[in-house]
Amino acid sequence: MTNRLTKEDWIIEGFRALSELGSKALKAEVLARRMNSTKGSFYWHFKDVPSFHAAMLAHWREKAVSDIIDALSVIPELQARLRRLATMASEAAPERYGGFAVEPAIRAWSLHEPLVAAGVVEVDRARMAYLAELLVSCDRPPELAVLVYGAYVGLDDLASRGTSGTVEALSDLVERILA
Repeated sequence: MTNRLTKEDWIIEGFRALSELGSKALKAEVLARRMNSTKGSFYWHFKDVPSFHAAMLAHWREKAVSDIIDALSVIPELQARLRRLATMASEAAPERYGGFAVEPAIRAWSLHEPLVAAGVVEVDRARMAYLAELLVSCDRPPELAVLVYGAYVGLDDLASRGTSGTVEALSDLVERILA
């Protein structure tokens, strides 16, 4: 091996494995095999598999909430910010993370793993709170956040299954709300 694997390399591979094979793939041996590496490399970065899972969740929260809010903060016009959020939400995660399949895979994982379920609740709350703030700033009722976010979650699941038209649907919903 010419390059040393980083903690982030393992985390990203974890998301890809989760997207492709489900949570049973989130074990040191399986991931090491997928990365043509050793379990020792995995354990160099993570105390154990549960700490790896916690690192995956922290990484997801950062990418799925904090990084998006930061990226939107440079857009001064609030309706443009809401439109951009809808566009960003409609785009697939990078393929290295598993594309459209990663968020539905995280939600499926959360059904049988309490730590993940708590992480999903945290991300959902943070996203809906930010969305509600944007809607209020655009003189729209904050209760619409649940509708828009529910549409996002459902459309993301449909996109992961190859349903066409999902990318434009969320932006269309936001446009109708802003009209």
